[in-house]
Formats: sequence, structure tokens, C-alpha cells
Amino acid sequence: MSESLLRSVHHVPGVRGFVRKQVLRVVARGVEWTTKLPGKRALNVSQVNPWLHVGGSVSRARYGELKERGITCVIDLRAERCDDREALAALGIELLSLPVTDRYPPSVEQLSQGVRWALPRLDAGGVLYAHCEHGVGRGPLMGLAVMVARGWDAPEAYRAVRHARWQATLNDRQLRGLADFVAAWTGVPEQAA
Repeated sequence: MSESLLRSVHHVPGVRGFVRKQVLRVVARGVEWTTKLPGKRALNVSQVNPWLHVGGSVSRARYGELKERGITCVIDLRAERCDDREALAALGIELLSLPVTDRYPPSVEQLSQGVRWALPRLDAGGVLYAHCEHGVGRGPLMGLAVMVARGWDAPEAYRAVRHARWQATLNDRQLRGLADFVAAWTGVPEQAA
């Protein structure tokens, strides 16, 4: 899987592209911040398909809204904090924590661990929520890995995630992480670009 093929999903070349990417990340974080203001706000959660949601952090007080969406399992990719396992379990939601530093990709091993954990739950009819703090990189990347493991082509999966969640913008390290995962998962070595 070529990293450049994945980059083509949202890449605008040159300085214009760099500025566009930075502006999108700032706007995405601003939108995420507004979801934490007092009052009834929409969850920072986007449904990609019937079995996958991706997004940002959800406060403990709003876990019930995850349950209302039919979510049965959560993969939390934040190194900075972690969801409350007991509060989720009380709602019948399972949690897997795979801590990853912000702006970095999960390792191929972490992506594989998350996929191996999610697949049997999805095959049993579960609904996955993969998230990080803002829902821009780490959480969507895990969702993409699960989609690839379920037979999606990586660029098509990325387009679907971007369609459902405009904020999802993988940086270069994260695109490389996805390409590495695809090569490891499918057993097909990456072609020289």
C-alpha cells in the first residue's frame, strides 16, 4: 500500500496544502473544544458505517449517549488519559486502551492488537467506537485499520472516514503507520513509489 496513494485522498501540494492541513486541524480542535462547553452539545462522534464510529473524547457523564447509539465496544487511543472502564462496563460497553502520544500513529503491533480485539466483537454484531482526544488522527486511524481488516481497500476506507468525519486528517506519520499496517496485515510488501 503506497503512502502516496493514501495521501491523495486529501493532499493539496505545496505551501497551500500545508496551510490547509494546519487550518483544518485548528478548526477541528476548536469544534472539539465546543463540545465540552456546558449545555447540550452534539457528541464529538461520527458514524462511518453501521458498525463503526470514530471521534474524540466523550465525558463520563455522556457515556449513556454512546450506549444509545448502539456502541458496544470502545478503543481509546489516548496516552494523556483513559476512559473509565467501570463506568463503561456498567453500561455493557467493553474498553480496550492502547495509549499513543498525540500526533503519532499507533504502532503496527498496537493496530493489530486493536483489530484482533475488535473483529470478534464486530462479527458478533457489536458496534465499535475508536477514539482519541480530538478525533483527528489516532482514533480514525484505528477505525481505518479495522476497516482494512474487514476487507476495505485503504484509500476507499479513508475516503469513507473523511466523508463521515471531515476533521479526520492523518498526518504524514499516521499515513505511514496506516501503510505499514496494511502491508503487515495483508502480507503484501509495499511497492517502491
